[in-house]
Amino acid sequence: MRTGKIGRRKYYARYISHYTKRNYALIGLGALFLAGVLAGALLPGFADADRMSFVRELLTGFVERRRTQPISGNFYAAAASSLIFVGAMFFCGFCAIGQPAALLAPLFKGLGFGISVASLYSAYGAGAAGYVGLFLLPGTVITTVALLICCRESLRLSTRFWRMARPNGGESGAYPLRIYTARYIVAAAVCLISAALEAFIYYLFANSVVLG
Repeated sequence: MRTGKIGRRKYYARYISHYTKRNYALIGLGALFLAGVLAGALLPGFADADRMSFVRELLTGFVERRRTQPISGNFYAAAASSLIFVGAMFFCGFCAIGQPAALLAPLFKGLGFGISVASLYSAYGAGAAGYVGLFLLPGTVITTVALLICCRESLRLSTRFWRMARPNGGESGAYPLRIYTARYIVAAAVCLISAALEAFIYYLFANSVVLG
């Protein structure tokens, strides 16, 4: 029995090690997103009262617009906010020095989410939990996964261009543009599906969640 447990542990350890080696870029980008969320959640505690009041006003206005505008308006707003990131990362991949932008994108997305959640809790207290869990979290998780994949693909292509631009860099390890484009099309489709889901959730539950 003990030998079997040790064997399973070794199997899972090898699997985790193999997965980490194959997806280290994606894991690192995910860590940047989480770091941004943490920084955004802590930032309101260091900001002055006037700035936090301004941020809360923006967020309460955002919440009110989302609750009152039609389903099409919520869809367009959600789609635009996520597709802007996807489009920016797509073009960054064709820049030999686009790696910093691909690294900063998940950090800034996490920062925005963290600030939004912290400010909502500051404005509405515990009453914000239902709003965050129902309206913000699902779409953020889905679009963040799509964004992380886009950032990884941009890093790959941009790194190829960087190597080709260097003396004696050559063209080894070329990244087929059809694969790059296809993955971005999938990411954009995921963002559109997420936007449709978010708009539908607002349509069904916008008047059911009571903020403090």
